[in-house]
Amino acid sequence: MKVTTEKMEGSRVLLEVESPEQVVEEALDSAYRKIVKRVEIPGFRRGKAPKSLVARYYASELYDEAIRQAVSEEYLKAVEEAEIQPVDDPEFSDIHFVEGESLRFKASVQVYPEVELEEYNDIAIPFEMPTVSEEDVDEQIEMLKERMAELRPLEGDLVLEPGHYATCHIKTIDAHDDDSLHLQLDIDEDLNYLEVGHEYPVIPGLGETLIGMKKGETREFEAAYPIEGEEQPRTVRFQVEIKEVYEKYIPSTADEIVASLGKSSFDEVREEVRQGILDFKVSMAKEQFVQEVQEELLKRGTFDIPEVMIAERAQNLLDRLQDKLQESGLNLEMYLEYIDKSWEELRSELMEEAEKDVRLDLILDAIGERENIPVLEEEIDKIVESIAAEVDRDPDVVKTTLEVKGGLDNLRIELRRGKVLKMIAERAAANAGTVLPSDEILDEEGAETSETTDSPDEDVRGETGEETKEEVLEPDPEDEQEISGNIEEEDLESSEESLDN
Repeated sequence: MKVTTEKMEGSRVLLEVESPEQVVEEALDSAYRKIVKRVEIPGFRRGKAPKSLVARYYASELYDEAIRQAVSEEYLKAVEEAEIQPVDDPEFSDIHFVEGESLRFKASVQVYPEVELEEYNDIAIPFEMPTVSEEDVDEQIEMLKERMAELRPLEGDLVLEPGHYATCHIKTIDAHDDDSLHLQLDIDEDLNYLEVGHEYPVIPGLGETLIGMKKGETREFEAAYPIEGEEQPRTVRFQVEIKEVYEKYIPSTADEIVASLGKSSFDEVREEVRQGILDFKVSMAKEQFVQEVQEELLKRGTFDIPEVMIAERAQNLLDRLQDKLQESGLNLEMYLEYIDKSWEELRSELMEEAEKDVRLDLILDAIGERENIPVLEEEIDKIVESIAAEVDRDPDVVKTTLEVKGGLDNLRIELRRGKVLKMIAERAAANAGTVLPSDEILDEEGAETSETTDSPDEDVRGETGEETKEEVLEPDPEDEQEISGNIEEEDLESSEESLDN
């Protein structure tokens, strides 16, 4: 085989291939054996006609099949010979396929671009270490107290006031002859832990009606529903009966907070809250810092990216968006209406984001090769164990499944990109005379301080308020980020079946 390559614009390569005449003969023989089984020639049983007669009666089919086989197989050999990485299907031209002569053809194909890197070790971006004020700690303590709040039965014959809670029975009485509205709001059920004075859009005026009522009392009220195109709103009459009444109890003393959290002193609580806030701020600052580093890296790589690579990445972004929308019970049309954008505008944004993503990946890959950044097997095993725990599978089975499906290679690529980006970020901070906090330090400190840091929560505990300390202090799992290879449980199950077979 003779293969010559010519680089063209747009990360495209032209291959000129010549293979010996034996390739033509073998392709014709293979095509004959395939076609003779499905054609009928007078005087011969199916599959028994000689090659010469098949060529006479079915020359077009015979040569089309032979050319398809020979060109496809020789193209793959040429790709390996030329050491190129195609990213799309080839375009064939000038195919010369004649019995007794060598096979010749040309193939034009888009390949991974050659990344031309500018100097990147001079990137200098200062990392500004966040600080935590006493006001920050006080605010977090207040949110922590709200998180620890509980509902307690309202003692005595007290009337409900704004901020109290009630369990009520709500019943629709009538909708003033508006049968359609009555059917939509036909309610006859208990509603638990309604906040007195709070506005509930489904039943306007309910929260206001509860003010001044007592346990066991019944009251009727009208809810107004504006109708588009009508000047006057339509009304529905409801009946509400108070079954249980509660007041919200928030720990108010330092001793209560200390006892609830199992700490030795309020100073210890404040210190852990302070450290937790700092960890969170540092994490956010690092995220912003890394984004700035990425923007600088994008300026250090000049090369054309094949359109097919951008389109494929944009499609992946769209698929992920649609999956998230589906999980939320939405579709793309509803989403576009919500963000007030057309499909063309969304597609343009996805293509722009995809182009940046692909460019950054190629730059990180090029730096990884230049810097010879390794990926250790124990690093892969750690991620595999995390995936296995998430889908409740044996780590060895998960690793085998990933290897069969090519997932391990993807993990190695993503791991190396992450290590390269971390290395460049640390250098950028050092070049600016600052230090980028290590993840290990944050992890060690965070393990001790996550108990007393929390985010606001609008929910109030149930009637007894018997939420455990672990539930109150449980960190949000969405804060944890790790490489998972986008492995779904169904994928593992299906792959395990194929492995078993």
